[in-house]
Amino acid sequence: MKLANYLKKENIYISDISKDTSHFYGECSQFLKEKGIISDPRKVKRLFIKRESVQSTGIGKGVATPHIFSDEFSDFFLAMAVVRKGLDFKSPDGLRVHVIFLIMSDDRDIGLHLKTLAHIARLTNSGDIVSSLKNAGDAAAVYDLILEKEKAILN
Repeated sequence: MKLANYLKKENIYISDISKDTSHFYGECSQFLKEKGIISDPRKVKRLFIKRESVQSTGIGKGVATPHIFSDEFSDFFLAMAVVRKGLDFKSPDGLRVHVIFLIMSDDRDIGLHLKTLAHIARLTNSGDIVSSLKNAGDAAAVYDLILEKEKAILN
């Protein structure tokens, strides 16, 4: 599993602040619509909010991994967001979330979802990646940092 096979720098959303997770999911859904990735941002927002209501997708150390299945996606899709001021995802460690990996697909890619979740957990447990990502200047810098950290854990 390599994030670089699925994550593109143009699918990285950066925000200084977002009011709460509901607003965040609305902003990201609109971002995905503007990129031509989804057609119904309200539906995608609802799915993320519904998923979050089942159990927090905050995994700790400032990272969240919301994941949904929808017919909006014909293929596995990965986007990423950085919220510099952080959001309360009710993470198990109580820390605010700054780095969010949004995992989306139709229901045929459950195995890839699980591999991606495990890979992200491994990537974000290695060093202080969150601090580096939230201070990155733009999406290209975020992308380069992810590739650099990923290379380190795969070698």
